[in-house]
Amino acid sequence: MTKLSKLYISLAINYYHMSDDFVSSILSGDRRAIAKAISMIENEDSKIGDIISQLYPKTGNAFIVGITGPPGTGKSTLINGLIENYRKLNKKIGVLAIDPSSPITGGSLLGDRLRMSTHNLDPNVYIRSMSSGNKSGGLSKYTRRSLSILDASGLDLIIVETVGAGQSEVDILKITDAVVIVLMPELGDDIQIYKAGLMEIGDIFVVNKSDLDGSDQMYTKLLSASKQKNDKWMPKVIKTASIDGSGIDDLIHSITEREEFLKDSSKHSSAIENNIKDEILSVVIDDLSKTLSEKIKNHPDFQNLVDQVLSKKIDPDQAALLIKEKLQIE
Repeated sequence: MTKLSKLYISLAINYYHMSDDFVSSILSGDRRAIAKAISMIENEDSKIGDIISQLYPKTGNAFIVGITGPPGTGKSTLINGLIENYRKLNKKIGVLAIDPSSPITGGSLLGDRLRMSTHNLDPNVYIRSMSSGNKSGGLSKYTRRSLSILDASGLDLIIVETVGAGQSEVDILKITDAVVIVLMPELGDDIQIYKAGLMEIGDIFVVNKSDLDGSDQMYTKLLSASKQKNDKWMPKVIKTASIDGSGIDDLIHSITEREEFLKDSSKHSSAIENNIKDEILSVVIDDLSKTLSEKIKNHPDFQNLVDQVLSKKIDPDQAALLIKEKLQIE
């Protein structure tokens, strides 16, 4: 056996033990290990796939709540109140705040982290903000993988916060057990309620900042507009004033009702199966898209076609058709 072969074997053995210890640390709820794993996901570390494969059998125990809605409705303050009240119930809580605009953790979510910073020293609370992965405002495979890490770490409840930004409002339905839509009075007209299918995806509607004028009218409109969902769940409407904590207990009660409902719902397993299909499809499409993109950019005729478009000899659609023909893509 050569020295190089021995080195490879030694590295493989060391990695196996490191991986085993690392997985054990995550399963025990070690916050540093959880943070490292999510950073590996964001950095697309090649070793993270093996880590998730070992953790995945331990997932499925946490209840995942998506919280979304227009900017300025007080979502982060509301989440802070939820954390406080859930901790009084001795629940272990995770928060994944998705930033649709920043490639790192800047923008509005920096304020979110500051508002929740009172929980930083609590070992049973884990808060992380991350980029959506530039998925046109939607939720990427980074989010799904990070949820697997948090789920396997022994948390009771995971909150996924998104700034209501189009596709993310729809995508959140595919990765959570309950969707909470946070609204408030005085945001303009009623379009905020009906836009982007909010009435279709919401399981619980929260009229936050209910001390403001117009909250009773919005509450009444939401009640009258609510319809039974495909899984037979009747959406709840809650009024909260997160600045003083009123209504938070009612929101927790509604979330618990949703959790109990799903335990008895025959359609829940079907929804989980559909979400798994969607996840597999999403990963395949994402990986194929990256591979195909590199193949196109590295094709010897690609630059020539770009030059022809620049000189107006052909248009971009013609160039795309020609490159598809060269790559034999129908």
